[in-house]
Amino acid sequence: MAGLTSVILSLGSNIGERTTYLQEATLQLSTIGEITEISQTYESPPIGFKADTNFLNLCIAMKTSLSPQDLLSQIHEVESRMGRIRSSTGYISRTIDIDIIFFGNHIIRSKNLQVPHPNFRDRKFVLLPLMDLTNSPVDPVTHLTIEQLLNNCIDKTPTSVYEFVIRSHD
Repeated sequence: MAGLTSVILSLGSNIGERTTYLQEATLQLSTIGEITEISQTYESPPIGFKADTNFLNLCIAMKTSLSPQDLLSQIHEVESRMGRIRSSTGYISRTIDIDIIFFGNHIIRSKNLQVPHPNFRDRKFVLLPLMDLTNSPVDPVTHLTIEQLLNNCIDKTPTSVYEFVIRSHD
């Protein structure tokens, strides 16, 4: 994949200083690609497990020269440096969670990477921040816009804007 590819990542945190984790993850991600846009931050309860603290989520649009697998590897390194613990038994609270939602308009189905992210269509905490991005993509699988996906979304979890803005790293 020569050249730069437009990528959209979803970031979430529900442990400790959530805003600090989002800020630090954004800073670290800026070293592996050019961040072109950052959505508003949204707060919502966890889905699929119980936790004492809600998640803060946002989306980042960036351009990268990395391959999808190399990007995933770099993301896992960022998560690991930030104290992310992975569970083999299901969802748990986490300092930072970074998912590749889109990698250009590519459809990737490998053992360790599925793009577009397989669950993003059913998660308001991803769709709402995606709507904030200027160049909100069309889902390459369903060919629906983010607005159409949001209108069809089965997730009724209360999700609201959280007054926090990521500082630019320019």
